[in-house]
Amino acid sequence: MLRLLLPFLLAASALPAQTRTTAERLGYPRGAKLLILHADDLGVAHSEDSASFDALDKGAINSGSIMMPTPWVTELAEYVKKHPNADLGLHLTVTAEWNTYRWGGLAPRDSTRSLHDPDGTLPRETGTVAKRAKQDEIERELRAQIDRAYAIGIKPTHVDSHMAALYETPELFGTYARVARSYKLPFLHFIGQPEQGNVAQLLPSDIVADAVYMRLQNATREQWKDYYRDVIRNMKPGLNVILIHLGYDDSELRAVTTGYKDWDARWRQNDYDVITSPEFKQALKDNAVTLVTWRQVGKAMYP
Repeated sequence: MLRLLLPFLLAASALPAQTRTTAERLGYPRGAKLLILHADDLGVAHSEDSASFDALDKGAINSGSIMMPTPWVTELAEYVKKHPNADLGLHLTVTAEWNTYRWGGLAPRDSTRSLHDPDGTLPRETGTVAKRAKQDEIERELRAQIDRAYAIGIKPTHVDSHMAALYETPELFGTYARVARSYKLPFLHFIGQPEQGNVAQLLPSDIVADAVYMRLQNATREQWKDYYRDVIRNMKPGLNVILIHLGYDDSELRAVTTGYKDWDARWRQNDYDVITSPEFKQALKDNAVTLVTWRQVGKAMYP
């Protein structure tokens, strides 16, 4: 989940010009419009998992990321056993935003005190992380989440950041990128505010998305369809990522998201309905969009 006031286009590569474009590095023509359809927040609830599994199985999405501290993460481990080629990474988590549904980190609590509130749970706001967290403790927690994934049979294809918390400051981003590289995992790069200095920490060997899109405002069903239609219609050549949040508007997910009018169960049902629709699939075809995966990015970064 991401609760930031951001423009329609969430990220755009500001790297110096290279001999080969991102598309060419991935083995496609320079003008190819490449897209990763990526579902966030897997593991947070059975409803979220079920909708995401269904979309993956139907080919409506081709990637997702898992929140390792959340209660339903073992369900992901079982899915991976049956679908070893699924493009699933880790939604590295240093916040716990819901009102009554809480979790803590995976590293020993006494070694990550700056990451936790007095009740032992992670903070609700990304600003709290940016202000309070110590970088060595952030690194300890990120490594604990990645190591836990491997321990239960999940071999992540990439990493990204829940609520964009790890893009908040150059220090957080530097820790995040360094940890990702140490495991030879590609990472979602979220520029946010260019003056933060995150771009300067990218290496020529990194492959990052040229553009990242996500629905940020609640709306009617028709406006939801229009948003995604316009994203596809206006997509530029390069590596694009659409971040989506899938789930069913059921009693479980309504309980998890109680008190929220955005990012709630209805929001996730809307994302599911639009992304799995025949109209969305046809829009990809009509606009010559090619789906690629983080697995392909990883192979290009670490041949």
